[in-house]
This record gives sequence, structure tokens and C-alpha cells, in this order.
Amino acid sequence: MKRILTLLVVLGCLAAVPTATATTSVSGTVTVDGDTADGAQVTVVPVTESLQRAGDPARTTVSGSSFSVDVADAPQYAVRVSYEGTTHYEVLRNTTRATIHLSGSVDGRVVDDDGTPLSGVAVQVTDDSGFVVTRVETGDDGEFTVGPVEENETYRLRATVDGVPYRRTASAAENGTTIVARPPITDASRLSVANDSQSPYVLQVVPPGNESSVPSVIETVTLRNPTDRPFVGPVELPVPTDATPYAGMVAGEEAEYRRTDAGVELNVSVPANGVTRVGVAYDLTGPVVETAPRRATGSLTVVVQGYDPTAIDHSENLRVGDAPIPMLTSDGPVDAGERIRLDFDGARTRGNATGAGAGAGAGTGNAAAGESATAAAADGGAAENNTIPSFPGLPILGAVGGMVVVGLVGYRLYPGDGDG
Repeated sequence: MKRILTLLVVLGCLAAVPTATATTSVSGTVTVDGDTADGAQVTVVPVTESLQRAGDPARTTVSGSSFSVDVADAPQYAVRVSYEGTTHYEVLRNTTRATIHLSGSVDGRVVDDDGTPLSGVAVQVTDDSGFVVTRVETGDDGEFTVGPVEENETYRLRATVDGVPYRRTASAAENGTTIVARPPITDASRLSVANDSQSPYVLQVVPPGNESSVPSVIETVTLRNPTDRPFVGPVELPVPTDATPYAGMVAGEEAEYRRTDAGVELNVSVPANGVTRVGVAYDLTGPVVETAPRRATGSLTVVVQGYDPTAIDHSENLRVGDAPIPMLTSDGPVDAGERIRLDFDGARTRGNATGAGAGAGAGTGNAAAGESATAAAADGGAAENNTIPSFPGLPILGAVGGMVVVGLVGYRLYPGDGDG
């Protein structure tokens, strides 16, 4: 069976966004210290409150220092300005006018643990909202420069050395940022669930497309590396022994996985003193989910879109959650190895035949809508190849905690429109 999974974990509105007919004029100014922004490319995308696209993007150029373009009515507007190899963004809330001023640069160098400069290292620069500003490489002296940038913005730097990510933050006000590529750790026992993050452990149950099918589950965990060195190595996630995994995810992107006796194993990298979200999707053989976290978690959320949470028979450590979407939550911390059980027999709500794929625009597991959408997919199906296509989505956990996983935002809003 051919499948495609967009691991959006869309825990908010799963309905399709209606097409807007009215238009609004979005305008703004773009200025550059010591230069002009005349001719810079501008893209404006109408978006919902959860940053989902609400209409077609509109494009124009800066004339002198200003621009104006008509775009479909929407709650918010994402504005992107491309200038001399960098891209800059502003999300307009309660206004239709953008102001972007570029001044200064972000400078840095990448060295190894002994202080030796590393040349040819790829460095990705993203802004505070997770939009990619540019990608550069270090020179022979290990140094890199990105500019012009917004002087009051904090930027996230990710240097990749031998496949290992090293991350720092920087701003134009600093005199240079040094990224030290220390050898990674490989002991997965040093990792823990990031209990200080929002929604650290989530199970999303995807209802089947018909009564004869069974549910699928998307299980995601945010892992924290508390050490001063990045972690690189295999991490095992629990999967019921009778379930069939069909997709893996690391940091919002597809990942190959290996089936083990007790779950699946993913190759994971977690930055020093940072976090990474990992996940697995699997089909059940019946209406019962029974699993146990490998690591203790401060909270566990089960999203049950398409089911009546009050009709689900569940283990005593779960309770019906107080949220705008149907869900259950743990009644406190969940220990490693503690049993989580849910029985969905008879709990399906009517008028909800399609699962999470309906809102995501892609199928998951046995969802009928996803089956038809992927009938023309590549010959090698996800389950057969142990891989899935790329994730052109924006992970939104708004209904649970309002957290947006960065890095995919620009891709979703501006697909096929440059690197931004």
C-alpha cells in the first residue's frame, strides 16, 4: 500500500481554509543603510492566525524604498523581502503595513575543539520566527559574514560539520560569534524528554477512512540534550508489537527507520543544550493502543480527532483534556515504562470520515482521503521503502501549546519560490 505522511501534527483546525474573494492592499518600506533597496523582490502571503496559507501569494518589487500590492483578505500577512542573497520577513498582525530596515551584519567563525578554523562549513541563518535568511559557507579562515540584516533581530546559526549540527544565536550588535565543533556524544541515555517545552510527548490518533479499517497513530517526542556537546546516534521509540510502522520523522523531516523488537530506531542528532522533535507513524491491528514511553515525561497528550474522548476506554493515568479539540492528557508525570492504554471501540464520532489528512492535505495511514491522494505517488511506497517524501508542512501545536516548530515555516508559505 502506497502512503504519504506529512507529519504536521496539526492539533488545531483540521478544516480546509476557504478561498478569499475580497482583497486588501499591503504596503511597506524597505531601507538599507548606505544603499538602496530599489528593485528588491517582495512576496506577500495571506495567512490564517496559525500561519497556514489563506490564499495565493502576491509578488512585486520595491520602488525606491516602498512597495504596495493587493492580496486576498486574511487575518494576517507574511511579507518576505529578498535582497542581495538574503531574505527578510515580517508577519503583519492587525496592520497591513510593513517596515524593514537592514543595517549591519552577522559575523562568525567555526573552529574545532582545538581552535583550528574549519573551512567549507555550511552555515544556515534563520530569524527568530524560524524563517531561513540565507545559507553560506565558511572561508579558509573559518569565518563567515551575512548581511545586511535587521539590527534588532536575534538570528539562529546552524553550522553542520561532518553531518553534525552546531547551533548558536547572534545579532548584528555582536562583534562575532564563535561556533566550536566539539566531538559529539553517542550515549542516548543522556537524552531526556524536554519537559520544559510545550507538548513534549504527543500521540495523535488518526481515524480510519471506513468502518472496516483500523486507526493509525503518529507519536512524537521532544528530546533534550543537556550536555555541551551535540548528540548523534540511534534513538528508539516505542511501537506496539502488533503495529506496523510506516514512517519516521526527525526535526520535522522524513527519516529512515529500523524496526526493533520493541519499537523503531531512528538516527537522531540533538544540538548541545538543545532539543529535537522525533516521531514515528504506525498502523494498528485493531481499535486498541497500548504503549509505554521509553523516557519519563512530565506530561503526555493524546489527540483523538474524530473520536468522542468521553467514550474512549483508557488507562487510569489519562483524563479527558480541557481544550478546543478532542484530547486526553496524563493526570500527572508519566514514568518510563508506565503503561498507556486506549480502546477506541465504539468511540468514533459521525460526520468525520477523514482523518488528520483532511486538514493537512495529505493522507496518513489508512485514511481514505490520503489513499486516493497518493494513488499516483512514486512506485516505491512509504511502507515498502521505510522512507516518506519530504515534509512541506508547518507543524502547528496551537491547540495544545501554541508552539510552532521552526525551520519549515518559510517552505510552507513560499513553496517553490527560492530558498527562503
